[in-house]
Amino acid sequence: MKAYQLRQLDRQYEIHMQAWATVMAGQTKKGKPVFRTFEKFFDYKKAEQKLLGRKKETSPDKEKLQNWIANFNS
Repeated sequence: MKAYQLRQLDRQYEIHMQAWATVMAGQTKKGKPVFRTFEKFFDYKKAEQKLLGRKKETSPDKEKLQNWIANFNS
């Protein structure tokens, strides 16, 4: 069952990649792309981790913010 779900995830990735190419080819918001990177449009690793039931990792930006807050409060 997991192999089927992973195959479906790969298919979703391909669909999103095609949609991303279409968006980047023409659709913008006030002259700027709506999504600056493909990862913001479709986070494959996050979807894979959710599918496999793995613990969600903290993003580097969120980790930096948490460290800044901890240092600020010290």
